[in-house]
Amino acid sequence: MTKIESLQKNDLVTAIKLAKFYEKYLPDFRIEERISFKKLQAELYIIKMEYHLAKEAANDGLNQTKKLSHPNINMAELLNLRGYSYDNLGNSEPAIQDYLSALEIAESLDDDKVVIISLINLGAIDYGNERFQRSLILLNEALLLAQKLKDDKSLGLVYFELGSLYSHFQLESKVQEFYENAKTYFIKANESYLVTRAIQNIAITHAKSKEYLSAISLYEEMIIKAKKNGVFFNLSNMYSKLAQAYLNKPLSDPNTAYKYIISAEKYLDLVKEPSSEILIGINKADILNHLERYKEAMNAINYAEEMLSEQDEHIRTYSYQEILRIKSEIFYNQGFYQEAYQAQNQYHENVLEINNRNNFYALEGMRIEYESKQHEIQAKALEKKRLIQLQALKEVNESYQERTFYIIICIFTMLSLVWFYSVNLKNRKKLLDSRGSDHLTDIPNRQSILLAGSSAYNQAIANEFNVMLIKVDNFTNINQVKGYEIGNSILIEISLIILNIIGENALCGRYSSNEFIVFLPNTSAVKAESVANGIHNTIYRKSWDKYGLKVVSVSIGMSNNDFSVESYESLIKTTKTLKQQAVILGGNTVCIS
Repeated sequence: MTKIESLQKNDLVTAIKLAKFYEKYLPDFRIEERISFKKLQAELYIIKMEYHLAKEAANDGLNQTKKLSHPNINMAELLNLRGYSYDNLGNSEPAIQDYLSALEIAESLDDDKVVIISLINLGAIDYGNERFQRSLILLNEALLLAQKLKDDKSLGLVYFELGSLYSHFQLESKVQEFYENAKTYFIKANESYLVTRAIQNIAITHAKSKEYLSAISLYEEMIIKAKKNGVFFNLSNMYSKLAQAYLNKPLSDPNTAYKYIISAEKYLDLVKEPSSEILIGINKADILNHLERYKEAMNAINYAEEMLSEQDEHIRTYSYQEILRIKSEIFYNQGFYQEAYQAQNQYHENVLEINNRNNFYALEGMRIEYESKQHEIQAKALEKKRLIQLQALKEVNESYQERTFYIIICIFTMLSLVWFYSVNLKNRKKLLDSRGSDHLTDIPNRQSILLAGSSAYNQAIANEFNVMLIKVDNFTNINQVKGYEIGNSILIEISLIILNIIGENALCGRYSSNEFIVFLPNTSAVKAESVANGIHNTIYRKSWDKYGLKVVSVSIGMSNNDFSVESYESLIKTTKTLKQQAVILGGNTVCIS
């Protein structure tokens, strides 16, 4: 299987053949190997766009995971793969449920790479259903995590989806930037197939920007490479896009476009995706209209419209717009002006409805907020460089007093950095002033609470120090279903409940997005256990009706400083393990050492 994984990056055809060869020996594999094989098989089917087979392979793998004694990260990965298959088959609801389940498992196992994939998938399904605000939040969260992780493939995947999201904002220069970033990171990660996908989307963006010659060059290059490598399953899509570029370029060439759309139909059997046939049909109708073959054009457009009725709302919305545009042109070119007017009028009404529904003014605000957060990250990196420069200056000043010119250059560089940093952060002063507190709950944030806990640990009476980690169950699902505003309100209420129960001598802070940490110094283990159960029961029994929820629960892990604990860090680690155990047991549980 290691060989298949390696080939998957650079030689898909051989990887697919090898997987097919090994499948007959699957019963002889160990349970863990069978699960890993099914995951690989699902990934290969997805690359081939055979989503029904991918779903079956992921299902088989998930059934195998039921034989394991505890959750495994392969389970989260298989859920993501099955969700992706559902999504591409037009079944968004089961896809969302799989993505959310994958996210919960990945978070409980602290696997940031799979958390990123889950967030990306949820963000993609949101922008596919025109929930652009939620998509922007999720993808921004994924990007922040990928930047922290410094994983090339993860960064490439996030930038790729941001490019797809921004294409809805009609900011082609930004879209191009994101796809170029994705390509760069995929090259670093040695992911040949993903590099090809990024280049294909770069070509699409060139076409949208009316840079048709650049798009044509990229498509022709990819087609030659795909044929050389024996990778035929994406040729239909590339030929269709190439035909569209030849049709729309300044000196339109519908004859060459028609030749390429016929090539696209030739490879269509390799694509197990109805939406591809619809898009090729629409493209073909457009080309036939330019060739003045109106009857054939109308037949093609009517067939595409008939197939469209079985697709999900997103595909119907945008494809139907193209159908109306082409219909109006076909009618007009034949002198059927009344029919042309009706189709054109319907087209404009739909455009207005889509724009109203998407609320692009609100989206613009969200976009600016997102870019502001990214700018803040860059500013923090700049601050780090500034501090390094200050240290370097200090060392130079102490060791090389005679090198005055060098010192002047360093000072000039430092002042330039300070100036640039202050300009970028002039609106962030309030945030910097309150950096010790969590911006939402107003309790200490992770960094400050861990420092405070360390100090309290060192001062505590021997063996009278307890740590509690409290995770809100199914919090991602609450955010997705009820919205982030309600999720934030729930976090605030839970923080108040915790503060009320633990009393003045204890410490409480926000540990992560859906977790709180509590330190109980100079408190007996029996008393601490009572506090933990009190928090758990109060939250579970509280009425959450005003938020449209029947119940909110928490998973709590708690440990105390007995003789087996060597350090403060070990105590935190033990508490974290106990919290994970509570999650694995199904949540709404208190696990105590």
